[in-house]
Amino acid sequence: MMTFASAIRIDRSALTRMTVAGGAWGLTLSIGFFMIAFLRCGIPCPYDIAIVTAACVGTGIVTIGPLAAFASPR
Repeated sequence: MMTFASAIRIDRSALTRMTVAGGAWGLTLSIGFFMIAFLRCGIPCPYDIAIVTAACVGTGIVTIGPLAAFASPR
């Protein structure tokens, strides 16, 4: 029986597009969250910045990455 993970083949260029697009999206989102916190409260805690950035980049790679990797360029 073929599983979903073995049914799709991810080459190196698709993996690179997933990582770059998802990381860029996550960093952009985390900068937006940082600016919201900065405008509301002043300088936020570095620990909060690190956690939010890690969560945004991870979420971006998982959600936006496949869209960038497998989207049809035509």
